[in-house]
This record gives sequence, C-alpha cells and structure tokens, in this order.
Amino acid sequence: MNQKGNEFFSKVEKKYGVKLGRIEKCPVCKQQGTPMKGNPLVMEHKVDNAKGVVYHRWSYSTGRRVEIQAEDTNVL
Repeated sequence: MNQKGNEFFSKVEKKYGVKLGRIEKCPVCKQQGTPMKGNPLVMEHKVDNAKGVVYHRWSYSTGRRVEIQAEDTNVL
C-alpha cells in the first residue's frame, strides 16, 4: 500500500540491519490509513464526527501521532 515508504524502510533495514515497524492502522481508532500526500512516511485517514471532519495522522514507522506544521507563521 505504501510503496515509497516500504522502499525507504527496506534500504534502511539492509544498511543498518534493523527492523522498522510499518504501522498502517490508526493508533486512536484502529482504522486503515493511507499515505499522506507529499510525505509517504506519514499515514492519515479522515474521521467524520458531530463536530465536523477530523484527520488522524501518525508516523508509518513508530505509530506516534503527528501534527502537520502550519504554512503561515505569525511573528510579532
């Protein structure tokens, strides 16, 4: 499913001799995710709830939750 991420992990595993995780299910609600557009090392899926649409994002290798950075920076 995540071909770019798998290729990168395979190279790292061969070079360093370690086994990296491949977490495809959301750590919060256990639903299947897809690679985030522009960053195959981050997985995401959309959740519709009463408050609106929320995206759950997590690291493909560790399963930790990830937040995207804001495009704009307000500096006073």
